[in-house]
Order: sequence, then C-alpha cells, then structure tokens
Amino acid sequence: MPPSRKSLPKDIARVLLKLAENLFPRSEFDLQGIEHDLVKNCERMIAEFPKCFRWGFFLGIRLFEWLPFLFGFGFSRFSSLPEPRQMTYVDHWALCRFIPKREFFKTLRAFVMLVVFSDKRVWEYIGYDPEPHIKQRIQMRKDFLAQEDGRKTV
Repeated sequence: MPPSRKSLPKDIARVLLKLAENLFPRSEFDLQGIEHDLVKNCERMIAEFPKCFRWGFFLGIRLFEWLPFLFGFGFSRFSSLPEPRQMTYVDHWALCRFIPKREFFKTLRAFVMLVVFSDKRVWEYIGYDPEPHIKQRIQMRKDFLAQEDGRKTV
C-alpha cells in the first residue's frame, strides 16, 4: 500500500488558487471547474519536495498571505483583498528591491504556472498537442540508434 500523502493545508491551497486566478485573468482563461485538480497537482508536487524546502515554501506562502498590512494594503490577507489590490500586491512582490522576497515570488509564480500548465484541459484550451512531437522525437531516436549500430558493425 503506498504511503498516504498529507493534504495541502487549506490556507496554502487558498493562496495558490488566488494567485493562479491573478496570473490567469478570467477574461483570458477561466480556471472554474479545475480548482480541485490544481490543488491535487500542487499536493502531488509539493510532496516530492525535501522536507526542509517544503517547510520553507509553506512559510514563504504564509508570509505572502499575511503581509499585505506591512505594505499599505490594510489589515487584510492577500486572498481577501479585492482583485485590483491583489494585482498591485503581486506587482509589489514581483518588483521588490529586496532580493530574497523577489526571488521567492518568482519561485512561487513559476510553481503556480507549472501546476496550471500541467493540466490537460489547459493544453486543449491553448491548443497544445504534444503527441506528434513525441512520436517524431521517438522516431528520430530510433533512426539515430540504427545509424550508430550500422557504424559499429562496419
């Protein structure tokens, strides 16, 4: 029986989903209906992190969630801010001159984008079909190996 994974803490899942909504505006791509799968994919990926990195990642996400009041956004969490204020807050983190804060946000943004673009429904929406490319690469590899075998026997 495979070891059971811990589910993602609700506050972490809420922040990741709000950030995904922020990075993918509804006018361009609606994430409605796939939130549950996005959370499951986050759980699956985070379970593979080393324990220390996972702990630091959760700490950074919680700081991202609870620190809007330090930057003039009122006494509110990121996930509770109105959408225009969320955009401003995200921009503040992305353009921050404090390097660790900016680099953590780059990591967080890349993680959210990785999770969203890993969903096959998103592939359909953006018109991405990897199957022909995969088949082409497999054939190229077979051809290359056949050439290599021909050279060794000569």
